[in-house]
Amino acid sequence: MKLLNKFLIPFAVLSLAACSSMEVDEAEAISENFPEDFDGAVYMELHPELRSLQVRNYVADYNAGLSISTDSVKADTAAFAADTAQLHQIYVDPNLGGYSETHWVDAFAPVVSDSLVCQVENVYEYLNLKKVAVATDSASGEDKVDSTDIKLYRPITVVRDSADTTKIISVSGLTDTAATDPETFVLSDSLFLLSGANMGKMVKDTLGCDTIPKETPGSLPALTVKYLKNFNFVDTRDDLSRLKMVPVDTLAISLQYVVYGESHGWAYRRCKESEKSNPVISEEFPVTKRYCADDAGVVREIK
Repeated sequence: MKLLNKFLIPFAVLSLAACSSMEVDEAEAISENFPEDFDGAVYMELHPELRSLQVRNYVADYNAGLSISTDSVKADTAAFAADTAQLHQIYVDPNLGGYSETHWVDAFAPVVSDSLVCQVENVYEYLNLKKVAVATDSASGEDKVDSTDIKLYRPITVVRDSADTTKIISVSGLTDTAATDPETFVLSDSLFLLSGANMGKMVKDTLGCDTIPKETPGSLPALTVKYLKNFNFVDTRDDLSRLKMVPVDTLAISLQYVVYGESHGWAYRRCKESEKSNPVISEEFPVTKRYCADDAGVVREIK
């Protein structure tokens, strides 16, 4: 909808409400202030938001007069919001939703954002090995067992038996956190890994990350859906057909020009060919001139 209309709608609400409550003789008296070439149908075509407002008021009054359960209203409202095909037609109808087809397409366009996807696996931060050696004591002549603890730091490589992956053949890693070259140890009866919780520590390691585009389906903004619910008759699922049958109160729409539109510079008719280069509206409320709209919808002075 036009930006101007968004600001003027609240005032139009008051104007239409006032007009609708007028007696016939009052309306006729005010109608004497219309320009001679005023046409209510043309005025409504130039300002379809007035018809939209009239329809919304009609729906609100209709729903207020119903006696149906809260659960029924909730179910109907949910069904209305989920009926995308019907919402689409209401959305783009200039006399109802008042939005353009372009806005609809843009709303449902997928939202593309970058997502960081990383490959993660469990790796050993360190491993504990024990090396056992048997030596004969020169004094006693008895065998003596000596053991040495070896701690390997990442990066650690574990080589497993291809026939039995539970069996570890060798390991390699840094023997000191300051070391740069890993050492390899072939496991045997005299060189083995400690078992269980003493074996070492595993951590999650990020091997590499890629930035991958992620698409999120588009949808109507929540505020737009809330606005469209003003067109929902809560006792039917075929709202569009009912909306098309809402009677047009041309008099109320026409009187809006007298009560509000004229003083705020609203165009009341289309510009004649000779008027299409007239000055663009520059007055502020209250205006002193009357205006027309050219083919592009630009409001111009009527001289």
